Amino acid sequence: GRLPRETSPVHGKIFLAPGMDAELGTRLLQLPAIRIISEGRRGRLEQVEEAGVPYARKVYRVTKKSIHGTAVRCLPAFMRWGRARRSWRAMIQGEAKGLPLPRALSRIENRQQARLVTTWIPGEPLHLWHARQLQRDPSEEWQRQFADWLGQQLHKIFASGLATRDLSPNNVLIAGELKGPWQFHVVDLDEARIQQYAEGETFIDQVIYSLSQVGHLPPTISPSLRMRALFSFLRNGGQRWAEDQGDFSLTSTTHKNSKRARKKFIRQIVEGVQRFDRRKEQHLLKAGRTGRYAGWGLDDEGCPLPYEGARELS
Repeated sequence: GRLPRETSPVHGKIFLAPGMDAELGTRLLQLPAIRIISEGRRGRLEQVEEAGVPYARKVYRVTKKSIHGTAVRCLPAFMRWGRARRSWRAMIQGEAKGLPLPRALSRIENRQQARLVTTWIPGEPLHLWHARQLQRDPSEEWQRQFADWLGQQLHKIFASGLATRDLSPNNVLIAGELKGPWQFHVVDLDEARIQQYAEGETFIDQVIYSLSQVGHLPPTISPSLRMRALFSFLRNGGQRWAEDQGDFSLTSTTHKNSKRARKKFIRQIVEGVQRFDRRKEQHLLKAGRTGRYAGWGLDDEGCPLPYEGARELS
């Protein structure tokens, strides 16, 4: 006979986060969206609302074909919906560690798409939030304080085991007034995991890559502020990553070796940022876009533009 609806691969199975009400979780998966936040080839991000409370819902699409020409939708779900499952797992584990991530609520999968509902995170992408505040007050003092604070937040997430291949400025949301207090969250966890560090492990390559990604910023944020945030990262505990450089042992306590390790770490971050900068510049040149802030969601004056993919739904 037919499989029960909740276990049928055609209808999909609803997954609920610990403590989540089944009725609410199901309803949030089915409610019509009130706003499309962004949309692309791999899916879209929607805003839904229940009893006046906003929630985020991500809709994943099958976008590629597997090896041997087999359609991905015909393969086991763990191969079709790896991104949704990684995001779900990272949020569940991250909540237990108190990480500044969205909280997973409910998820459903079928052969055509997967949906994932999370708490709504207020704020704007790092560079857009900074650009908006810069229009109000271009002074250096609050920017230096913000850079110091940002370095602390970045250290906290890595020290807690967050590893992601997609820590772009778009995925670092900042909320708060110009002079604080500020809120820091990481979103879009499709390529993330929460690692359990064994003694002596620090995953230096992952940290360097992620810091290079988030350091790839528009000219509205000066190189000196980026460096200030990096020094704050090191000062607040990130020095242990700098010292894990292969030829410098974690047990090496000499000032000379520590200083050399720090310089090498900083150089690797700077080189990583420059690679991302060059890649973006080449991509924009091919598209014939040569404006100073092209590709950053900013106008010629450095003011944030409305995101083109966003739209209200009636």
